[in-house]
Amino acid sequence: MVEISIENLTKHYGTLVALDNVSLAIASGEVFGLLGPNGAGKSTLLKTLVGILRPTSGTIRIGAIDIVADPEKAKKMIGYLPENPSLYTGLTTQEFLQFVGKIRGVADDLLDRKISESLKSFGLEEKRNSLVGTLSKGMKQKVALIATSLHSPQVLVLDEPLTALDPKTRVSVKDWIGGQTTRGVTTILSTHDLDVAQTHAGRIAIIDHGKIVAVGDIESLRHMANTASDARLEDVFLRLTEEKGEDPARR
Repeated sequence: MVEISIENLTKHYGTLVALDNVSLAIASGEVFGLLGPNGAGKSTLLKTLVGILRPTSGTIRIGAIDIVADPEKAKKMIGYLPENPSLYTGLTTQEFLQFVGKIRGVADDLLDRKISESLKSFGLEEKRNSLVGTLSKGMKQKVALIATSLHSPQVLVLDEPLTALDPKTRVSVKDWIGGQTTRGVTTILSTHDLDVAQTHAGRIAIIDHGKIVAVGDIESLRHMANTASDARLEDVFLRLTEEKGEDPARR
């Protein structure tokens, strides 16, 4: 299991400060939720965390590895699902997963076994030889999740894994997330679905205008927001971000 340490992380785009001195400590095996209004810095934080963006200043450590100093070693430990994953639609499901697995350095015998097990787990066995481009939105999301975890990452970074999924697919994806955490994977979950965050995340960070405005479990967040002891996470979120007139799921 691997812990994540983010210290004084700042990211500038010219004069725009996308991340402003962000510090977080995420425990090994923890499911950590990330919430924030539209443009708050969530995606920038996730992309910096997985090494797609380089921070202006500050440090990120995956275990003992500094992702800026040793990005290749750190990336081998991470599985990243972007909000809109890019899949090779001209390949079959099997071909695409083999392609990803080989890039990730998974041994052929292990790769074939993991693909078969994952397709069965997600109910995609009949789609093994179907072109990815012919799959439904939900099926493509399942394929993307399989690809994210083929190399058995110690850290999962999931950006809106439940977006636009039908209820049945949402259940299977939630079960998959639960299964990953059961085996000790450290998981960062950014989601518009506040119920999912409240159910799955042990702790939640709320980011607004590039700054972390609150971190804690649901009881701690209710206390910070000065809300009732049974307040919904939506109400807590709105109070802490002072956006009472807007949709908490905006991005």
